[in-house]
Amino acid sequence: MMAIDALLLFLLVFLSFQIATVRDLFSVSLYFIVFGMILALVWIRLGAFDLALAEAALGAGITGALLLDTITFLKKQRRKDEA
Repeated sequence: MMAIDALLLFLLVFLSFQIATVRDLFSVSLYFIVFGMILALVWIRLGAFDLALAEAALGAGITGALLLDTITFLKKQRRKDEA
């Protein structure tokens, strides 16, 4: 079980670094969604099932959808400004 915990820790640190350094908004949004799902797995491993459900629904689900919608809106605005 320690290997799973170490893998989850490594993934969280790696995704945190990627979120902080990657410049592409779409990639950052996907990394953020995956980060939320991995964090939900961490909460499950810790036995906090209510927090895991909240993280999966809010952190990865709703927030991820809002980020992707914002990126779509920004791309439309950029095309509109260029025309």
